[in-house]
Amino acid sequence: MTEPAELQSTPVPPVQPPASRPARPAPAARPANAATPPPVAQPTVVAAQPSVTSAMQARNAPRKNRRGKPPGWAVAMVNFCLKTKEFIARKLPGNLMSRKRELSTAALSLLLHLVILLLFSIWLLPGGAADEVLRLFSAAPEEPPPENVEELVEVVQPDSLQDLNVNSTMKEMLAELNKGQQRMQIDSPDMAELTMPLEDLSDAAKVPFLKGDFGGRSEAGRQTAVKRYGGTAESEKSVNAGLTWLQKVQKPDGSWSFGSVGEAGGPGSMQTTDSGATSLALLTFLGGGHTHEIRGPYKETVTKGLAWLIKQGQGTPAGLDLRGKAQANSGLYVQGLATICLCEAAALEPKDRTLRRAAYAAVNFIERCQDRQGGGWRYQPNQAGDTSVTGWQIMALQSAKAGKFIVNTNVMRDARRFLDSVSLENGSKYSYEPRGGATPSMTAVGLLCQMYMGWKRDRPELKAGVEYLSQIGPDPNNMYYNYYATQVMHHFGGEQWEKWNVKMRERLVTTQLKDGPGAGSWNVTDPHGGAGGRIYQTALSIMTLEVYYRHLPLYRQLEGEAEKEAKKK
Repeated sequence: MTEPAELQSTPVPPVQPPASRPARPAPAARPANAATPPPVAQPTVVAAQPSVTSAMQARNAPRKNRRGKPPGWAVAMVNFCLKTKEFIARKLPGNLMSRKRELSTAALSLLLHLVILLLFSIWLLPGGAADEVLRLFSAAPEEPPPENVEELVEVVQPDSLQDLNVNSTMKEMLAELNKGQQRMQIDSPDMAELTMPLEDLSDAAKVPFLKGDFGGRSEAGRQTAVKRYGGTAESEKSVNAGLTWLQKVQKPDGSWSFGSVGEAGGPGSMQTTDSGATSLALLTFLGGGHTHEIRGPYKETVTKGLAWLIKQGQGTPAGLDLRGKAQANSGLYVQGLATICLCEAAALEPKDRTLRRAAYAAVNFIERCQDRQGGGWRYQPNQAGDTSVTGWQIMALQSAKAGKFIVNTNVMRDARRFLDSVSLENGSKYSYEPRGGATPSMTAVGLLCQMYMGWKRDRPELKAGVEYLSQIGPDPNNMYYNYYATQVMHHFGGEQWEKWNVKMRERLVTTQLKDGPGAGSWNVTDPHGGAGGRIYQTALSIMTLEVYYRHLPLYRQLEGEAEKEAKKK
């Protein structure tokens, strides 16, 4: 049988027998008279051809990129596979040498299947978790914390009180602001898992005005924001009275219920949405910077409420389901509210790992419930969306981003697509559902979402939408609209905000109940108040009066630059 050409052209060294095997005796000499065998024909030397190994390597080499070199990850993968193959060939025992090719091929196949399985598993993970896993493989070092704490905070000096029809003195305002931040110890041994020790800051003037969306919720932040953006001693007095009333109607287990408000009257019809009522009530305390770790009159109230809310959550493959026993037409409303609550609490107390885990899982659940086709949310998971429910989910995702949580960029992209589908007049107005008519409430929701998702202050559509809301003004019978529109005007700022603020602030201050069992609450006027009752009306009213510090204006940096330019002139 003729040998292959590539073997004919290369001299093959003789195979040495193993050292332990005795050498064979030399063959006997041929007799002199034996016939001489015919000469063996010499093999013809053929030009060298590429070896089988070289051909396989050339065929399996990674494709080159546009610059003519294979990608770094591909080179590393091929080198690793070749070294693994060589290692297997060296380490195989002698009786397995004949099967080294089959074994090395099997090992290579196993390695490739493991890589594919890993990539497929990462693809199935939620967006935030997948990003964190990929970050572990990227050898990018984490940025070390700054050595100087001043890099993290901005100490704000008190400003002069703006003249927005303010009829209260500076002393009265500071007294009301300090009421909610008394440094008093309230122990809560049953809620120890949610609490951590907090260093007592005796000098409130040293408390920094933190940067970021929640920077106005510190003691100094509240004082500065109220004075800078148009609050008064009367508005803060109303906030404190409202929080006191909500504290009084909290149930012993830490929850609130729309259907039970004690002797005050005005229960709502949603009897099975305690998770929603609890979330709304907690948001009013968190809006003023009251957490489960700050020692003050509301510490135990917040601690018990958060513990109850987390306990109601159900872990699912999609994340933490916080809807509880919500009715069919309120499910994701409750999820959005509860997620905002957990994200804000976690942002205000970032060292609390229990809160951060719960908040992160709740955000994942919202992301998985999105309608992938339309990009919105409605009552049930993956249902075609409406602007009202979608607004609460976008606010929850925004709270997550402000709290340094990872939010899936694809989810936000699809949410923008939904907002485009309900926009009218080039995005200056919004409808409840696609192809519907514009309403003031949905316009306020849509504009606020667009602000948080990147619209600039000088965008023509935003200016037109703000002008539309400004002409309508606050509505005495629609607190839902007032809550969203007040935030839009607050973020936009300027003369339109000052005009709106005076009307909205004075209306809420004067309509709050001053006497009786309901003192500190508001009577139900909202068209949706029949479902949420007095707790719903009171919570939205308190958060509207907290607008000065609950979320700092998005465009405040532009205002600061304008002030500097004015001083130069």
